[in-house]
Amino acid sequence: MKITDVTVQLVQSDCGRKWTHVWVHTDEGLSGVGEATYSHKELVVAKMVEELKPFILGRDPFAIEDIYQDLFNGGKTGYRTGGIIFTSAISGIDQALWDLKGKALDTPVCALLGGTRSSKIPVYSHFSGRDTQSMVADAQRMVAEGFNAIKSSITMFESAGPRISHQQLRTIDERYDALRLALGNDIELMDDPHGIFNPTAALEVARLLEPYRLLFFEEPTIPGDPRGYARVREGTSTAIAGSERLTSKNRFNDYFRVGAVDIAQPDIVYIGGITEMKKVCALAEAYQVSIAPHNTKGPVGIMAAAHVMAAIPNPLIQEILAPSRVPWRNDVLKNPLTIEDGMLLVPDRPGLGVEFDDDSLRSHIVAP
Repeated sequence: MKITDVTVQLVQSDCGRKWTHVWVHTDEGLSGVGEATYSHKELVVAKMVEELKPFILGRDPFAIEDIYQDLFNGGKTGYRTGGIIFTSAISGIDQALWDLKGKALDTPVCALLGGTRSSKIPVYSHFSGRDTQSMVADAQRMVAEGFNAIKSSITMFESAGPRISHQQLRTIDERYDALRLALGNDIELMDDPHGIFNPTAALEVARLLEPYRLLFFEEPTIPGDPRGYARVREGTSTAIAGSERLTSKNRFNDYFRVGAVDIAQPDIVYIGGITEMKKVCALAEAYQVSIAPHNTKGPVGIMAAAHVMAAIPNPLIQEILAPSRVPWRNDVLKNPLTIEDGMLLVPDRPGLGVEFDDDSLRSHIVAP
């Protein structure tokens, strides 16, 4: 079997992103699909996939590690440390190769990675609201939709950073108190300020959140400062998460070595795909760090991350956009995504297990 072509398909979703599907085709008529969605940079990523295509045409699609090394290391491509656009394009190709291999062997990707043939992965979604009443109402809607874990950016709504005032801290405290009163203690809560605080302010917020026992406090300070993360983590009992913007196992190792995070959040696209994400998870295991993938992708990216989660010993929870955010998402799939009691089903289907209904998908496709 040889690779004969690589094509890109852009799908306009309801959440402002274009799902960037990368298809790898072979001379035996078998194709695999991966996702390379980098929000609002989709056309650039699509062009990068085209640039990388000549380096894999004619190759054995089962040689996934060799192909990954040739693309990422850049000895032939000339990109070397090409950044997040580069790794997003590689990720789409890499996922497609794993999907193709699973289809050829009639085996789910999670089983190829060392897991069982099917699994269930805990997932969380998001809530928001500018005032306490609307925030609580939206959180309750997410719980009613079937989620046992939900995340918001309450801290960022109250402060633009990098510092935080006493009044802003009081308001954050009041809002989390209202949430716990409305939801009880069994619903997991998370907060994501998107790295806006300096370490001093982030530590103040993390300590304030301790009584509410958040599952994690995400990206408390700028992602380029692992020692700043470590300073926050060492000063609080609130679990610290981060690292979604990192693009290699080497950068993750920088975080792990200084004790920056309790929970790592590799993004299946930005990290370069299944091949590199599995290595990040192995490194995290050595440092007793759990995995909670950042994931705001379409069905392919969702399932690619879930297959990795199903094959590692240190999974925590995976991010997913709630079905209500993209209400037609399951309509374009031959086999819909299934979420039950806050768990995403990874079914026993070949490859990533994602097949599109071409007729239903057609109206959402936009030109690459």
